[in-house]
Amino acid sequence: MAEKKINKEVKKISYMESLAARAIFDENCIIHQSFALIADKWTLLVVTVLMQGTKRNSDLLRQVIGISPKMLAQTLKTLVKYGMISRKVYPEVPPRVEYTLTEFGTSLAKPLSGLYDWSVDWEEELRTVYRKNKAKK
Repeated sequence: MAEKKINKEVKKISYMESLAARAIFDENCIIHQSFALIADKWTLLVVTVLMQGTKRNSDLLRQVIGISPKMLAQTLKTLVKYGMISRKVYPEVPPRVEYTLTEFGTSLAKPLSGLYDWSVDWEEELRTVYRKNKAKK
């Protein structure tokens, strides 16, 4: 068992080394796979809100402006399937359902912190690009 852990550590390389070494980002690439799981319009926003703590569906709808109830339900279902959040149903009438990040979901905090820092550092440029893009639509 220890041997397997050592081999895993030896194989681990930095993000920049990985990018420099890659010629192709296909479905077998872990970067491709991880981005496919989280890089859509709503997933990271839902995960970010859940980093504040356990939330109900209505809380999420209030905090993630613009998401439809149907899209929220779909996003939550997907995140439960991926094991990033847990869903707890209380035996009440009407039923109460709460969503909480799992350890796997919580592990996104560090990478999202980096993205937050980047967003703050480049706020002016990002807002300019966002406005231009929105105006074209």
